[in-house]
Amino acid sequence: MKKIVVRIGAGIAAAALLVYAVDYALLRYRIWRNLAPYDTVTVRYYYQVAEKNNRTEYEFASAQPENCANSLFPHQGLAPCWYARRHTERPIKI
Repeated sequence: MKKIVVRIGAGIAAAALLVYAVDYALLRYRIWRNLAPYDTVTVRYYYQVAEKNNRTEYEFASAQPENCANSLFPHQGLAPCWYARRHTERPIKI
């Protein structure tokens, strides 16, 4: 039984590694061929200030463009665009 569990775990790990490697290779191919490997998403930041009376005050800052990678996983220090488009508001806790 233990042997089967180890083999299943190794198979899942190998499949995850393969998917990540293929995703990275596709991103490098898009960079090489200049096929829109990156995109820009407008992100709105806001300050989340905790007050003494257990309330929170919100102060909105200006929107800023942020780069993202057109891939499934984060690469080169950039978030994937599918994630960045869904998280366009980011708090800064003070």
